[in-house]
Amino acid sequence: MTERLRWQILFVAWLGWVFDIMDTALFNLAKSRMLTDLLGVEGYAARGPQIEGLIQTVFIVGWAVGGLAFGVLADRWGRSRTMILTILLYCCFTALTAACQTWEQVAVVRFLTGLGIGGEWAAGAALIAEVFPDSKRPLAAALLQTAAAVGPVLAATANLGLAHQSWHWMFLIGLAPAIVTVFIRTIVKEPEKRPDPQPAGSLKELFGPGPWRKRALVAMVIGTVGIAGAGNAAYWMPNLVREASQGLADAEIAARTSFVTYAQHGGTLLGVFAFPLLAKRLGRRPALVLGFVGAPLVTWFALQGKVTYESLLWIAPTISCLSIGLTAIYGLYFPELFPTRLRATGSGFAYNTARIAQSPLPWVTGLLIGADKSSPAHGVAMAALVYVLGLAALPFAPETKNKPLPA
Repeated sequence: MTERLRWQILFVAWLGWVFDIMDTALFNLAKSRMLTDLLGVEGYAARGPQIEGLIQTVFIVGWAVGGLAFGVLADRWGRSRTMILTILLYCCFTALTAACQTWEQVAVVRFLTGLGIGGEWAAGAALIAEVFPDSKRPLAAALLQTAAAVGPVLAATANLGLAHQSWHWMFLIGLAPAIVTVFIRTIVKEPEKRPDPQPAGSLKELFGPGPWRKRALVAMVIGTVGIAGAGNAAYWMPNLVREASQGLADAEIAARTSFVTYAQHGGTLLGVFAFPLLAKRLGRRPALVLGFVGAPLVTWFALQGKVTYESLLWIAPTISCLSIGLTAIYGLYFPELFPTRLRATGSGFAYNTARIAQSPLPWVTGLLIGADKSSPAHGVAMAALVYVLGLAALPFAPETKNKPLPA
């Protein structure tokens, strides 16, 4: 495979991730306006955070189920064809959110959207791991994870431009990723087959005799912790902005939310480059330790006391640099744990079963916020305690620095 083709494949996989994260962020930015419209002002004041948390939990379960199912399919059917299917799935159902009339309909559509988003991650991670040599995979993983910053910035730009428009228009933008499938169809080719190919892997084989079961379970715990911390902070950030902007018009709150999102994902960009490079220099486990210790400490102390719009402009990027940044290691580390025939299956299991494990967290956070009408800062700070589980699991995680991918 030529060097040019490798970077073309990386670009296409990156585009897929940009748009699936953009679709996720579109909901985060529009959810309060949407539910205020669907529930009424009094209904939202009474139970808005609880419903927001429940919808996010349903979405995360869909993400996890999609990752598991499409991870297996990617090993059997092919990475590029699976990416096409999953991108079409999530962009169509994001757009369909605009037609929802009740919050229950929103929850169903978000579950279906999650199926596609979860599947796209597993296929893309396996593809990049297989086309790049060991020396360049940390850089490829870092570049790929910049999608975690670019996607929300695109969503925030749409939110800023549509601040005076109905929330319905935000979700129609979700159709844009369909364009990516044209590039995938014309550019991305499957990695070359092995001279003596073995049968495609399965979850049964993953949990059979051998080291793969232990690796899958340890990666699941590590993934649960990182995804829970990063996702919960990002999901409730618009609520923190709204809390700090009481008395302002909706359009001005929307603009403030976009500006905080821009600042937040400046921190994400720094983190997603720093952590894979730290993993390359120090090792995968030491880099994860830095994130698992730094992220909860910063989150806890930054959200004590009164949170203002001005303080969020530095709190958001600092938390994102650590919490989202450390998850950039997953795209590098998880594929290194499994052999070729199980690479997408194992990575998809680890990453997306982690989503099932942490899926109650947004719902619990919403209950905490609604129970005593406290600021969202309280729930987000409490959720940071989940990082302790990651530190407990790391001694059982294999170090893969300077080791070739399992055959």
